Amino acid sequence: MPRRNPLTRWLALPARRRWLILEAAALLLIARVAVRLLPFKTLTWFMERPSTRPALDGPARAALKKDVRWANYTASHRLSENIVCFPRALAAQSMLRRRGVATTLFYGAARTAEKGLYAHVWLQDGDEGVVGQRSAVGFAVLGRYPASQ
Repeated sequence: MPRRNPLTRWLALPARRRWLILEAAALLLIARVAVRLLPFKTLTWFMERPSTRPALDGPARAALKKDVRWANYTASHRLSENIVCFPRALAAQSMLRRRGVATTLFYGAARTAEKGLYAHVWLQDGDEGVVGQRSAVGFAVLGRYPASQ
């Protein structure tokens, strides 16, 4: 069976999913620039901001996290392979916060013989990973944002 072209696949998506991909793409690009240009203190302020929306719970919360995870993954892989964990976690945290889902962004480090010392950022909702959690095994947590959650 031949693969459908990208435009056909795009048009076959529900409008809600298309908007999520566009939002994720915009936030990924903004986050990528912010990580490169802004001081970490400014990024910390952004990561510490609380949600202003009522908390979303239950099945709606789980479905939203799944949709944001999908949009984040889809947009980041369509944009560039250079969008790494930090912008991905920032974008997902922003998307979820806007919709009433408070998450925690973790900043960690690990050391291996192959790579030496390196860092990784991932996003969690309680004990459940949202973005980057699969790669977080073996990392020591250096910071969590917001620190109070």
